[in-house]
Amino acid sequence: MDDSEYVSGNEIARQWREMPHRKQADKIVLEMIDNNVSIEQVLDFTGFTDHEFARMLAGDGPYTQQQYDDLYAQIRAHQTPVK
Repeated sequence: MDDSEYVSGNEIARQWREMPHRKQADKIVLEMIDNNVSIEQVLDFTGFTDHEFARMLAGDGPYTQQQYDDLYAQIRAHQTPVK
């Protein structure tokens, strides 16, 4: 590999910040924490594959604002009491 094949950390961070739904994706994790819902539970009640959910978490993919809103509501509906 020569130097032209490497991408700097700053460039990776810039690309990540520019993902179309990054802010919505960040909210998924907060909803999961606030409602004590695991990744396994989300995959179970949404029917998402690991890959689909990873793309949603990354803020990448063909997801609409409505799909994010629906996911937040599903997470809240599946709240797990803290033991």
